[in-house]
Amino acid sequence: MKCRAATAILLAFLPLAAGCGGSSGASSSPGAKVFASAGCGTCHTLQAADAKGQVGPNLDELKPEESTVARQVRSGGNGMPSFSSRLSAHQISLVAQFVSESARSSGTTATFKPDNTTISGCEKHATPDCFRQAFANVAYRDGPKKALNLLAKDDVSVPGVHADCHQIAHAVGHGGLAHYKGNAAKALSQGAMTCNSGYYHGVIERAFAGVPRERVIRIARRLCTGHAVTKEEFLLYQCVHGLGHGLMIYSGLDLPWSLKVCDRLQTDFDRVSCTGGVFMQNLMPGMGTSRYLRKNDPIYPCNAVSERHKVYCYLMVTSRILSLDGYNWRKTAEWCRRSERGWVTTCFESYGRDASGTAQYDPRRTIRLCLFAGRNAGDCIYGAARDWGNNYAGGPEASRLCAASPARYRGRCFEGIGTILGALHRLGSERTAACNAITPKRYRHDCYRGAAIS
Repeated sequence: MKCRAATAILLAFLPLAAGCGGSSGASSSPGAKVFASAGCGTCHTLQAADAKGQVGPNLDELKPEESTVARQVRSGGNGMPSFSSRLSAHQISLVAQFVSESARSSGTTATFKPDNTTISGCEKHATPDCFRQAFANVAYRDGPKKALNLLAKDDVSVPGVHADCHQIAHAVGHGGLAHYKGNAAKALSQGAMTCNSGYYHGVIERAFAGVPRERVIRIARRLCTGHAVTKEEFLLYQCVHGLGHGLMIYSGLDLPWSLKVCDRLQTDFDRVSCTGGVFMQNLMPGMGTSRYLRKNDPIYPCNAVSERHKVYCYLMVTSRILSLDGYNWRKTAEWCRRSERGWVTTCFESYGRDASGTAQYDPRRTIRLCLFAGRNAGDCIYGAARDWGNNYAGGPEASRLCAASPARYRGRCFEGIGTILGALHRLGSERTAACNAITPKRYRHDCYRGAAIS
């Protein structure tokens, strides 16, 4: 069987890819034989196995620890089935040891090397390696935001980019990390979820390459504490949110472990913001096959995690519900009303975020979707306003939604934008000025309330 395009969304530390052909294997060790027979070599690069696959991550660069390899092979997830019924415990141990030791001793480094490859040049020679290098060159020279914007555009219009978009975004992460001279905190804070979070994958797979779990916790505690990040609250949020994505990527969508690491961060702000990235990685459609999802209970795991972890889970949950409901907004509203007591409103705020995204920031379409929420339409508009404020960085475009909303919801709408302005501006005077700049006088106190201006 040939490798399918779906394997492009495999985790950064994925050692085996289902449905891929074998490799000849340069090594004849027992672990190498398992590696070849399980079909890793067509999808992954590993020098010791003479494997040159390009669909999945380069294992020589990732240098995953033995326990990470064994856990992924045994449990599966994120597009890969469990191999526990196909391989014995002894075989899993052999392949995990082989991959880990071979990658660690390969001599391959994870340092990105720019060259003269260009995107326009690759359009004439549409090979995955070409586009990966070209977009990474843009990230290295001009920053990851420019590269990700170009990638999002070309994903729609260039078949060669669309077919390999997730792995190209990985490469943008490599180039972005090099652009910031190895500063993973700064690189994470400049990320986006383009092509199923590939950028976050790329940054983390280089920043945490070969790092054992116990050291990941120590690194995570100081990753977003640099002055350049902490002096701006919104930038800090983006960094810690990206870290949450990264922990899930590193661990193979191990939700309990990722939340446990978030809990070890230094401040309440960091801990809660980190869970946002964790739950987004777990819940969003296209992110992979998490073990912590249930088709017959789309609210799960929000109704199972501890109270301190619920807020961001419920703020993301409708992305999961809508994907199961076929984007039936009325059905999704009914599911929100089945949320745990105290969390119904939060679910409808998630509903609003998804409404604005689905409507592509068209105010009237967003409002029309929110009205499907019935008596919770105001909660939906509040959530949509927060998404608009975030998308437009609190600029005047954000107020277009509120201006188009029914009068009874406008105050709540401007309050939602105010919450984002409060995150963008540290000082009360700055928050007041930001609210005044985009809010009609009648609704300024609503904006002030959202921005926490006393």
